[in-house]
Amino acid sequence: MKMLTIMLSWNRPHLIQKTIESYIRETTVPYDLIVVDNASNKETVKELEVLKDKHNFRLELLKENMGGLAFNYILDSINLNDYDYIHFSENDIEYLPNWAKTLIKKLETFPKVGQISPFSPFPQSNIGEFSWKKPATFVSSNNQSIYFAKNNVGTNCIVRTELIKQGLRWKNIETNQGFRFPNDLLFSIKVKKMGWNVAFNDQYVGINWGHNITELQKELDYYVKNHKSKSFQRFKKQLRNFNLEIYEDEDGSYKLRKINQST
Repeated sequence: MKMLTIMLSWNRPHLIQKTIESYIRETTVPYDLIVVDNASNKETVKELEVLKDKHNFRLELLKENMGGLAFNYILDSINLNDYDYIHFSENDIEYLPNWAKTLIKKLETFPKVGQISPFSPFPQSNIGEFSWKKPATFVSSNNQSIYFAKNNVGTNCIVRTELIKQGLRWKNIETNQGFRFPNDLLFSIKVKKMGWNVAFNDQYVGINWGHNITELQKELDYYVKNHKSKSFQRFKKQLRNFNLEIYEDEDGSYKLRKINQST
């Protein structure tokens, strides 16, 4: 049994370092790692090259931002027969001990699950994750449990290679602001149309720093621009759960404040 991880990178060098270092440290199944960078800034590229020299993974530096299509670029360049599972990762995850072994055990226990997330459907609000509860149904078998997802499970996931061999690929969401995102909803819909279930794990085996208050405070402008290209109202609603709100200062920059706190 062997897994291929394709890790998507775009800027935020401190997070790609956390993602790669935790992945190398905590992955306990046989694997290959390919990091594909979507035309990041020089600081990120330099960090990736340092990490590549340290950990000896394959690094692909794209000349343009392909968004989620960068996953396909790698998929179409490898021998799929070498792998039983394909893992898709973004650049803002901290992987926890035995994360891959845990998820693969779930796929072995539930043979009709084609795609599984390292997250549960319930956000880790206790450590600052701003997200929402996802509709899902609890199932268990042989002392293993997961949640069948009603909709999608996100970009970070493990997929059975046989689905990729049957033509499963990524599409993009492209916005007027120039952002290109992997279309994770369409990806999960395709998995279901192929006759498989998609699932969340029953607990988090990775920390989703890309949706965490700590990271939001470090790079507020990045997150505002990102969510404005998706659903800014939902983003602001999520922050209100932490008694926080976004406002625009006189100089046009965005700031974060406690609700009812004066500017």
